[in-house]
Amino acid sequence: MPQELIIFLIVLCLFFLFNIWRLVNKKRILLKHAIFWSFLTIAVMIATLTTKYLKIVSDFVGIQEVSNMIFLFGFLVLLVISFSLTTTVSKQKMSIVKLTQELALTNKRIEELKHEKSTKKV
Repeated sequence: MPQELIIFLIVLCLFFLFNIWRLVNKKRILLKHAIFWSFLTIAVMIATLTTKYLKIVSDFVGIQEVSNMIFLFGFLVLLVISFSLTTTVSKQKMSIVKLTQELALTNKRIEELKHEKSTKKV
Protein backbone atom coordinates (compact mmCIF):
# COMPACT_ATOMS: atom_id res chain seq x y z
CA MET A 1 0.00 0.00 0.00
CA PRO A 2 1.41 3.44 -0.87
CA GLN A 3 2.79 5.48 2.04
CA GLU A 4 0.48 8.42 1.20
CA LEU A 5 -2.58 6.19 1.46
CA ILE A 6 -1.45 4.84 4.83
CA ILE A 7 -0.94 8.35 6.17
CA PHE A 8 -4.32 9.47 4.80
CA LEU A 9 -6.11 6.50 6.42
CA ILE A 10 -4.40 7.05 9.77
CA VAL A 11 -5.33 10.75 9.76
CA LEU A 12 -8.90 9.84 8.78
CA CYS A 13 -9.11 7.32 11.64
CA LEU A 14 -7.74 9.83 14.13
CA PHE A 15 -10.28 12.41 12.96
CA PHE A 16 -13.03 9.80 13.33
CA LEU A 17 -11.88 8.95 16.87
CA PHE A 18 -11.86 12.64 17.77
CA ASN A 19 -15.37 13.03 16.37
CA ILE A 20 -16.65 10.00 18.32
CA TRP A 21 -15.43 11.37 21.63
CA ARG A 22 -16.71 14.84 20.79
CA LEU A 23 -20.18 13.33 20.30
CA VAL A 24 -19.86 11.50 23.63
CA ASN A 25 -19.00 14.76 25.38
CA LYS A 26 -22.03 16.43 23.79
CA LYS A 27 -24.19 13.47 24.93
CA ARG A 28 -25.22 12.70 21.35
CA ILE A 29 -23.96 9.10 21.42
CA LEU A 30 -23.92 6.53 24.21
CA LEU A 31 -20.60 5.52 25.68
CA LYS A 32 -21.13 1.82 24.89
CA HIS A 33 -21.58 2.66 21.20
CA ALA A 34 -18.59 5.01 21.27
CA ILE A 35 -16.39 2.27 22.70
CA PHE A 36 -17.45 -0.12 19.94
CA TRP A 37 -16.75 2.44 17.21
CA SER A 38 -13.44 3.35 18.84
CA PHE A 39 -12.28 -0.27 18.90
CA LEU A 40 -13.37 -0.69 15.29
CA THR A 41 -11.45 2.43 14.26
CA ILE A 42 -8.35 1.28 16.12
CA ALA A 43 -8.65 -2.11 14.38
CA VAL A 44 -8.74 -0.32 11.01
CA MET A 45 -5.64 1.67 11.98
CA ILE A 46 -3.80 -1.50 12.98
CA ALA A 47 -4.88 -3.21 9.76
CA THR A 48 -3.64 -0.22 7.79
CA LEU A 49 -0.24 -0.39 9.44
CA THR A 50 0.11 -4.18 9.07
CA THR A 51 -0.95 -4.88 5.50
CA LYS A 52 1.72 -7.56 5.02
CA TYR A 53 0.15 -9.55 7.87
CA LEU A 54 -3.27 -9.15 6.27
CA LYS A 55 -1.84 -10.79 3.15
CA ILE A 56 -0.63 -13.73 5.25
CA VAL A 57 -4.06 -14.07 6.89
CA SER A 58 -5.90 -13.83 3.57
CA ASP A 59 -3.64 -16.51 2.07
CA PHE A 60 -4.24 -18.73 5.12
CA VAL A 61 -8.01 -18.33 4.88
CA GLY A 62 -7.92 -18.97 1.15
CA ILE A 63 -8.91 -15.52 -0.05
CA GLN A 64 -6.84 -14.49 -3.04
CA GLU A 65 -6.91 -10.72 -2.59
CA VAL A 66 -6.50 -8.73 0.62
CA SER A 67 -9.18 -6.31 -0.57
CA ASN A 68 -11.71 -9.18 -0.76
CA MET A 69 -10.87 -10.13 2.83
CA ILE A 70 -11.35 -6.52 3.92
CA PHE A 71 -14.76 -6.41 2.19
CA LEU A 72 -15.70 -9.68 3.88
CA PHE A 73 -14.60 -8.29 7.24
CA GLY A 74 -16.60 -5.10 6.61
CA PHE A 75 -19.67 -7.12 5.65
CA LEU A 76 -19.42 -9.20 8.83
CA VAL A 77 -19.04 -6.07 10.96
CA LEU A 78 -22.13 -4.59 9.31
CA LEU A 79 -24.06 -7.78 10.07
CA VAL A 80 -23.07 -7.56 13.74
CA ILE A 81 -24.06 -3.89 13.87
CA SER A 82 -27.37 -4.62 12.17
CA PHE A 83 -28.16 -7.42 14.62
CA SER A 84 -27.19 -5.25 17.58
CA LEU A 85 -29.44 -2.43 16.38
CA THR A 86 -32.29 -4.90 15.81
CA THR A 87 -32.07 -6.15 19.38
CA THR A 88 -31.94 -2.57 20.68
CA VAL A 89 -35.01 -1.58 18.67
CA SER A 90 -36.87 -4.68 19.86
CA LYS A 91 -36.12 -3.89 23.51
CA GLN A 92 -37.22 -0.28 23.03
CA LYS A 93 -40.45 -1.37 21.36
CA MET A 94 -41.27 -3.67 24.28
CA SER A 95 -40.51 -0.84 26.71
CA ILE A 96 -42.74 1.56 24.79
CA VAL A 97 -45.61 -0.94 24.81
CA LYS A 98 -45.20 -1.49 28.56
CA LEU A 99 -45.01 2.25 29.27
CA THR A 100 -48.08 2.90 27.12
CA GLN A 101 -50.03 0.25 28.98
CA GLU A 102 -48.94 1.63 32.36
CA LEU A 103 -49.89 5.15 31.28
CA ALA A 104 -53.31 3.97 30.13
CA LEU A 105 -53.90 2.21 33.45
CA THR A 106 -52.75 5.29 35.38
CA ASN A 107 -55.03 7.57 33.35
CA LYS A 108 -57.93 5.19 33.90
CA ARG A 109 -57.26 5.19 37.64
CA ILE A 110 -57.10 9.02 37.69
CA GLU A 111 -60.45 9.19 35.89
CA GLU A 112 -61.94 6.73 38.35
CA LEU A 113 -60.69 8.80 41.29
CA LYS A 114 -62.08 11.99 39.74
CA HIS A 115 -65.40 10.27 39.18
CA GLU A 116 -65.47 9.00 42.80
CA LYS A 117 -64.61 12.44 44.09
CA SER A 118 -67.33 14.12 42.04
CA THR A 119 -69.97 11.58 43.14
CA LYS A 120 -69.03 12.02 46.82
CA LYS A 121 -69.64 15.77 46.60
CA VAL A 122 -73.15 15.28 45.37
